[in-house]
Amino acid sequence: MKYLCRSGALLGFSDLADSFGQSPLALLEHVGLPPATLRDPELYIPYTTLADLLTLAAQRCNAPDFGILLGSQQGLEAVGALGTWLCLQVRVGDALTLINRHLSFHARGVTIDVDTQAPHVALEMRLDIVNQTDCDQLLGLSMALLVRSIAQLHGTELKPADVALALPAPRRTANWRRIFGHVPTFGAPVSRVVYPRRLLDLPVRIDSAQRERLNAQWRGNFEQRMPSLDLRLQVERAITALLPTGDCSLERVSQLVDLQPRTLQLRLQQASTSFGQLLKAQREKLAREHLSRSDIDLTTLAMNLGYGELAVFSRAFKLWTGQSPRAWRKAGDSG
Repeated sequence: MKYLCRSGALLGFSDLADSFGQSPLALLEHVGLPPATLRDPELYIPYTTLADLLTLAAQRCNAPDFGILLGSQQGLEAVGALGTWLCLQVRVGDALTLINRHLSFHARGVTIDVDTQAPHVALEMRLDIVNQTDCDQLLGLSMALLVRSIAQLHGTELKPADVALALPAPRRTANWRRIFGHVPTFGAPVSRVVYPRRLLDLPVRIDSAQRERLNAQWRGNFEQRMPSLDLRLQVERAITALLPTGDCSLERVSQLVDLQPRTLQLRLQQASTSFGQLLKAQREKLAREHLSRSDIDLTTLAMNLGYGELAVFSRAFKLWTGQSPRAWRKAGDSG
């Protein structure tokens, strides 16, 4: 199976590698990733390559906890424009549902199952690439990121009541205790975090300062060292984030870029484009990317691009390329 993920998963990687005296670019080169991977969070990279990079970094840095350190520093910033949309949700449970939809498209290969057995809620994580490469660091990053994101959503240092990880026990556990609130149970058959059942009904409470940081992160460049992107690129990023949620409309995108819908349309018109044109272009771009580099099934791809039926997506794709999605993918494979 071939899985892709956003390069946004590497937010903070450069600084963490530097802190251990390692060159992040040298690490990327070793696994075959270009330097642009650290500058553009919207690139797609093989999920197995991300796992290999984290494994290499942990070895070169002599840091067995590299993955959890990176995940604990990321939080909602790692999901780009979706982070701003999560701020606008009413309940933590609503936000978690959107995160899961986002992952199903932008980080295919990771699955989060929610078990709501009262009085607890368990979030179980599985990586579909565990039989393809060493995923210990990737799993550590993903679990730490999940816990950090939940705490950010509620605006408190909320820690899980119980943590079990399908990982070997480390020699040192101080960072694990700090990040997860206590030392996890290692060697578990499945990785999961357990919270009180009320977690899903807790209100989303992200303060204005945190929201501004989230906005600045995805509306600027990856590491916040450049001015804000132009409006067109901001809209493209918002569309990419919202498509898998099933709620990618002019109104929703306008909320993310802090403009009224009419104002956004006028600004885009001044830039010789429109929301409809950008939506179409992003759908085509994402469709080509996933058809050529992953084995996502066509129905799932259509749903994640906001099409209610595969037939509607197939007609649109044929207008773009002159071929059906299946024929286009087959031609690419044979070429």
